[in-house]
Amino acid sequence: MKTISLFELALALFAFYTLCKYDVGTGILIPILCLFTIFLFERLRQRIKEEEDARMRLLKYEKEDTKKDGFDEIINLE
Repeated sequence: MKTISLFELALALFAFYTLCKYDVGTGILIPILCLFTIFLFERLRQRIKEEEDARMRLLKYEKEDTKKDGFDEIINLE
């Protein structure tokens, strides 16, 4: 399940409040900007998560290679 941050929730609520409270010009521009900011925030969160996952996979592979190299050196010493 995907969670949303308080910042995103506040932006969404502000967007709906602006739609209800203000006239057409301001009432459309501010919600569009709020929703666009939420979109950018989600993209940033997704990119950070992907980079962390890639870093973890790289560390896992390096750890496996180190174990394999260590085992090969033990066999060659005998």
